[in-house]
Amino acid sequence: MVNNRRGRPSGASTARRRLLDAAHRHVDAGDLAVVSSRDLAAEIGVSHTLVNYHFGSRNGLIAAAIALRAAPHDVIALSRDGDGRLDLERLAHGILAVWEHPAHGARLADLARRLVSDSGASDTISDYLQGSVFEPLADEVGRAHARRMATALLGFLFGRYVIALPIFTLLSKEEAGRLLFSMLR
Repeated sequence: MVNNRRGRPSGASTARRRLLDAAHRHVDAGDLAVVSSRDLAAEIGVSHTLVNYHFGSRNGLIAAAIALRAAPHDVIALSRDGDGRLDLERLAHGILAVWEHPAHGARLADLARRLVSDSGASDTISDYLQGSVFEPLADEVGRAHARRMATALLGFLFGRYVIALPIFTLLSKEEAGRLLFSMLR
């Protein structure tokens, strides 16, 4: 039930966290693409306007929910050396660590498969990756190099984890890390 009292509720707001938790449940269930902002808000008992307030849009909420599972911009941030420069070998192994993680890897691959078939969610992730990952990377290494890196990463991740091409899946984690690193240079 939605709170119908006028004005701001008393106490600290937990609506943002609860909206993300609800979105995570629907990511895990595989039906987030068909759940409306109103349905999510009603599920946790808040106004649907809080989706826009906290995330800008339903697509912003979807991007935030997915980013918390394995945020690519966080992997990049953790791949910096002591001087703040991007360490490509650390990046390659960080990406593998996320996708090989026992609790997250299978869910990420399943999510990637679903995104391919859902243009609305795919557009949201595309916008997030473009603005939060590719553009900052292009500012650092140049647009052409960032484009080559993105092509290598997407091809590798799709081949190894989404469609499970033997040319990629037969590699050990260490071999996969070396191959990915060589493609990022």
